[in-house]
Amino acid sequence: MTGYEGIVKMLRFFVRTRNFSYVDRIGNALNPEPVEMALLEAIRALRSIRESAINKEGRKYIEKDGEEILVPGLPTEDEIRAFLNIVYSDIGTARRIATLALAYPSKTEKNGGDE
Repeated sequence: MTGYEGIVKMLRFFVRTRNFSYVDRIGNALNPEPVEMALLEAIRALRSIRESAINKEGRKYIEKDGEEILVPGLPTEDEIRAFLNIVYSDIGTARRIATLALAYPSKTEKNGGDE
């Protein structure tokens, strides 16, 4: 995909739960600092959601509007570091990642490849 799959999956999770704020802030940022702040807040929110998620067959889910939504794992420290380094040199990368998060997931992702 991009080398930033964990970040895309995390943002896609928020899109599926109709929380567009992180994706919008990352995609519309004019400089790197808002991207870094939105990413930090998204990671914090996902960590909290994972702690209270339903554990079913070794995977974590939340229920929203009668649908079970798989909660992805957190992006790795290396992935976050690499992403932020790129964003500080090319803000367009943030827009591309936000665009990917808004796209429809592949069949693999829909069928449990989100983790």
